[in-house]
Amino acid sequence: MLRRWPLLATAFLVGCTQVSKLAEFESPRAISTSFDRLASILAGIQKARDSALYEGLPSEFWEPQLLERELHAKRTVKLHGYPFYEDLLTLKEQDAAQLTELFSAKGSFQRYRSQKECGGYHADYCVEWKTGEAVTRALICLECGEVKLFGPQAELHCDLSAKADKQLKQSLSGYRKNRPASEQSQ
Repeated sequence: MLRRWPLLATAFLVGCTQVSKLAEFESPRAISTSFDRLASILAGIQKARDSALYEGLPSEFWEPQLLERELHAKRTVKLHGYPFYEDLLTLKEQDAAQLTELFSAKGSFQRYRSQKECGGYHADYCVEWKTGEAVTRALICLECGEVKLFGPQAELHCDLSAKADKQLKQSLSGYRKNRPASEQSQ
């Protein structure tokens, strides 16, 4: 009986631990920074008729406890390895057209320079465009001005131009529905 006690205690403790939902969102794989892929990705945006906007969850680097809480409390979806709220944000027609125009222009992007000192890439928003069955997505990090583009035939990690970065911050500032206020500001 005494020999079973440690085994029972271990089983009890293991059964009582809560598995972190962060494990579901392990580091996404690296994607190409080869700028020659840009044209094929932009073509999918230029032809698109429908667009959608996903809101990213809190940052794993800056707000890990808030991220963990949100993963347990809200319905989420993983896009290209990054967590987003499942509940889409409704884009105003003018904003949808503006985002499509911005992301269709080659001048909105620059070659990826290097990792920024902002805590690492974090997907704040995902804009999605559909053309029939084809889907093109732009995962945007407003903090560091980076974007990861995923098209039907290519993907690219690049920086936003200063003008595009500023315009995106203005355009997306009114689209926050699901994400709670930062723990740091509470």
